[in-house]
Amino acid sequence: MLDRTSSSTSDRTVANRRNFLKAVGAGSLTMTAGCLSQLSAEQEWPSRPVEIVSPWAAGGGADRTSRAVAEAGENYTDVSWNVSNQTGGSGSVGMNAAANAEADGHTIGVAAPEIALFEHLGIADLSPDDVAPIMQYTEFPAALLVHEEAEFSTLDEWMSYGQSNTYQMANSGFGSSWHMAAASIASEAEVGVEHVSYDGAAPAMQAVVNREADCTAVGAAEAAAQVRDGPLKALGVAFDKQVEALPDTPTLSSQGLDVRIGSWLGHFVQPGVSDERKQKIAEVYNSIYEDDGFVEFMENNNFIRVKKGPQEFSEFLNNQYEYYGNLVNELGIEKQ
Repeated sequence: MLDRTSSSTSDRTVANRRNFLKAVGAGSLTMTAGCLSQLSAEQEWPSRPVEIVSPWAAGGGADRTSRAVAEAGENYTDVSWNVSNQTGGSGSVGMNAAANAEADGHTIGVAAPEIALFEHLGIADLSPDDVAPIMQYTEFPAALLVHEEAEFSTLDEWMSYGQSNTYQMANSGFGSSWHMAAASIASEAEVGVEHVSYDGAAPAMQAVVNREADCTAVGAAEAAAQVRDGPLKALGVAFDKQVEALPDTPTLSSQGLDVRIGSWLGHFVQPGVSDERKQKIAEVYNSIYEDDGFVEFMENNNFIRVKKGPQEFSEFLNNQYEYYGNLVNELGIEKQ
């Protein structure tokens, strides 16, 4: 710590600094200025393209909304924004890649409930403590889906059939939010299921379309197009009210199945990113959230907009960690 009590020491310091400046040449001063300029440039964000790492396959909610964020992000920065899909491990591959990238904020990760599940299920050594939250921007109520030509066309028929038969139920990976949603719905309905893992919600829905699986539970907004135009049918939504994405689909609770579960999405950077830079990124995300193009995309695709900034998002992640730990125990899902 500097000693500011001695004026004589301060005077000597100033004199020594003046002597030093006189002693160095113009070339040295130019070099010093260049170094300071370089340091300033290194502190800018963004100084190169921004990459958003989506941990699931193209076509799902994480991928589609991240691409909308990337498109809007280019309106508020002078660099390009790109989305890469790094799938596997129920999202842990992509989230780990983003969490362990260079801590300069140019690689952004997608967070979902899985980040609160990995440790509880032994999937990966990754938890909310390993990321720096920036913003949650949406949530997805779960929808229970079957093929439109399935022999069970109502929730009651699905429950009745499943209480004496075992369903092949597709999900977006072991320990994923849609695995948890499917397990919760099946447990509440007391039906037999065999969970089959895929690399995202889109492949899980496709498995039902192809009749490889009997049913799945994914986000209502993700399923909307294939429910509206076929070939999928939604039997219910695990929400406390009907959702715009599936306006003709009743809630599960209104049909006697008391379960409310789904997913959500947000973006994060590395914990080592400076507070100043995180603040700058959060400011850009505030602009993205209100961007006309982003708002239009979310509304046109029936994604529910939910905004939580860094502090609120961080608290939410910690609560989710506790919630999913309890849910894993209640459902009796064993670690891998």
